[in-house]
Amino acid sequence: MSDSESPFRIEPTKGGIRLSFDVRAKRGEQQRKTAQFDRFEIVCDESSLIGGADSAPPPLAYFAASVAF
Repeated sequence: MSDSESPFRIEPTKGGIRLSFDVRAKRGEQQRKTAQFDRFEIVCDESSLIGGADSAPPPLAYFAASVAF
């Protein structure tokens, strides 16, 4: 994909638009998970209190950040 191409697909609908994109996610050790979107990688992990290694932000932190944006 060139820099001028968008990783998003935008389609008009009757009620507005539909935005879609591809994300690949995989599980790691314990509670660690990795997602890849275009050239970006997102890593999350849970606290050691619930079986994670606390090596990355928890999924809820990403959700809260997305709401803030």
